[in-house]
Amino acid sequence: MRGHVLTRLSKRLASLAFLLMLLALGSSGGWRHLKADETADPDGEEHAAGASELEDAFGLDRLFVPRWRLTDGPQVRAAFRDITEKVRQATVCIHCNGKHTALGGIISPQGWIVTKATPLCGQPTVILADGQKLEGRTVAVDGKHDLALLKVEAQNLPALDMNMSDAPAVGTFLATVGRTRDPAAVGIVSVAAREIPPQPGRLGVELDVQLPLVVAVIPESPAEEAGVKAGDRIFQVAGKSTPTRAKLMAAVGAFNPGDQVEFTIERAGKQLQLKATLGSEFPGLLDRSEFQNSLGGKLSVRRFGFPLAFQHDTPLRPSDCGGPVVDLDGRVVGFNIARSGRTESYALPVSEVQQVANTLIAANLTVEKKAAAPTIPAK
Repeated sequence: MRGHVLTRLSKRLASLAFLLMLLALGSSGGWRHLKADETADPDGEEHAAGASELEDAFGLDRLFVPRWRLTDGPQVRAAFRDITEKVRQATVCIHCNGKHTALGGIISPQGWIVTKATPLCGQPTVILADGQKLEGRTVAVDGKHDLALLKVEAQNLPALDMNMSDAPAVGTFLATVGRTRDPAAVGIVSVAAREIPPQPGRLGVELDVQLPLVVAVIPESPAEEAGVKAGDRIFQVAGKSTPTRAKLMAAVGAFNPGDQVEFTIERAGKQLQLKATLGSEFPGLLDRSEFQNSLGGKLSVRRFGFPLAFQHDTPLRPSDCGGPVVDLDGRVVGFNIARSGRTESYALPVSEVQQVANTLIAANLTVEKKAAAPTIPAK
C-alpha cells in the first residue's frame, strides 16, 4: 500500500509542477482563476483566505501557486484517501452548541471515545462517520495530556487499532483523518517525541505593584468574560491563598491556557466566586513570535505542556485536533493534540493515549461498580 500511495502522490505532484509551468508562461489572469478556484474549495477555505491576506500585504501575487498547495493541497490529500478510509470509520466529530470543536477517535466498540479536553462543553454531541448523532458524556479528563474520555450509548462501533508501540520517526509522512473521505491535512514529522514545556495561563488583568488588586481588566480577556472588575481583590486561586501580587501571578501561572480556574475575590466588602478559562494571548498584546506564529491560521488555546508529543508540520485547524493521525501504512501513530505555531503541530504517541485511556476507563468502571454495589444495612 505504501508504494501505491507514493506512486499516486508523485503523479499528483508532477501534475502540480506542470500546472505551475503553464501558469508561469501564461498571463496574470490565470492566477486570478486559480485563486477563484481555491475560494470555492471548502477544504481549502482557510488556506486560501490566509494566502489572500498575505498576497495583499506583501505582494505575493507574483507567485502563481501558493506553497501550501504543493504540500497540503487537495490533490496531495486525495493521494492519501485510501489509507485513511478504515480509520475514518472510527473517527468522530465533536460538536458543542452546534459548532464543530474537535475530532475524536473511537477506542472501543462499546462507545468509548478519546478527544482533546479543553474545547469541550458540558454536553457534547458526537457525530459518527455515517452521520449518526449521539449524545456524549464526558466521563473523565486527564489534564496533563489535555485528553478527555467520552462515552456514547452504542454498541458494535468500529474501533481504532491502537497497537502501534513506537512514535513515528522524523521524516514520516502523516495524514490527519478528518470528516470527509480525504484527510483533513497532510504533513511530515519534524521533531521526535519529547516533553513539551508548559506555557503559563493568563487571566488578563493589570495588578497593583504589590497587592493582588485589579487595576484594569484587558478587553476580550478571560477576566472580562468571567466578570472581574477593576478594584477587585483576588485573594484565592483554586482555594490557594494569594495575599500578594507575586503569589497571585505564581498561582495563575501554574495553570495552562484552557484550564478553568476558580477565583475568590473581594468586591465592595463582599466575597464572590468567579470561574475563568485562562488564555494564552489577547488582542493587541501579541509579542513578535506569537504574531508570526499566528500568520498561518488560528492556534490552539492549550498548545503547550504535554508529557510526551512529537511535532509535525501539518497546518491543522484547532478544531481538527483530538483525532487520530496515520502513517503511509494506515496505522494510527498518534492523536493530534494542538496546533502550536505557523508550521508546528503536536501529536501524542498512540501508546501514550492508550495508556491514559485505559487508566481513565478502569477508574470509571471501579467507581460505577462501587456505586452499583448493594448497601448492607448495619445491624
